[in-house]
Amino acid sequence: MAIVQNPITGRTKKKFGTAVFSKQFGKNTMRAKPLDVKNPKTAGQVKQRTKFKTVVELIRQVLPLINEVYAGSLRRMSPFNKVTSFNVKTAFTGEPPVLDHTKLELCDFNGSSVNNVTLTGQVAQVMDITWDPHTNEQEELDTPLTFVMFNCSSNLGIIFRDVALRSAGVASVTLPPSWVGAMTSLHIVTTDVNQKVKKNTMKLIKFKAGADPSSVVL
Repeated sequence: MAIVQNPITGRTKKKFGTAVFSKQFGKNTMRAKPLDVKNPKTAGQVKQRTKFKTVVELIRQVLPLINEVYAGSLRRMSPFNKVTSFNVKTAFTGEPPVLDHTKLELCDFNGSSVNNVTLTGQVAQVMDITWDPHTNEQEELDTPLTFVMFNCSSNLGIIFRDVALRSAGVASVTLPPSWVGAMTSLHIVTTDVNQKVKKNTMKLIKFKAGADPSSVVL
C-alpha cells in the first residue's frame, strides 16, 4: 500500500478512479481497487448455499440446547459451526437436495440413550411417545428427558423441556394447530453418567423416531 503525497488529490479519501484512498497511522495511503468482484453462481454453488441456508435456519431454533450439550467443550469452532458443517455434508438426499430429517444430527456425541422409540399422532395435535429406558443406572433413570420436535415440511422446531423421567417410558406432547398434516421428527436429550464434558455429566441429543406416516400431526 502506497503513501499518497499527491498535490492534485491532496488528502483524498474513499475512491478515485481505480484507487482507494484511506488514512492509516496519520498518513494518507492508497491501494488498488479490485477490477472485478466475482460471486459465482454455478449449479453446485447454488446447491451448497441452499443446503447451508436450510441447516442454519433450523439449527438456530434449537441452538441454546445444542450449546448446553457441548458445554464449552469445543476449542476451534462453535457448536453452531460444528453442527451446521456436518449436517450440510450428510443430512440431505435427492436431487435437488432435500433435508432428510432421519439424517439430521444435533450433536455428534455417543453414549447412553433410550431405545425402541415410537412417535404416534393422535387427535387434537397430541403426539404419543414411548421408549425403552435402556439403562440400569438409577441416576439416568431419574433424569427428565427433553424432546425436540421438528416439522418435516416447514423445518420449524419446538423444544419440550423435562417432559418425563427416563424411567417412565411414555409421554405426550401437543403441537401447534398449524402443524396439522405434517410429518414430524423427534430428537431426545439424555444423560450419560459415565461420561463427562468439561467435568459435567454428558448430555447428548439423538434422532429417535418420526419422519414417517405414523408421525403425522392430526
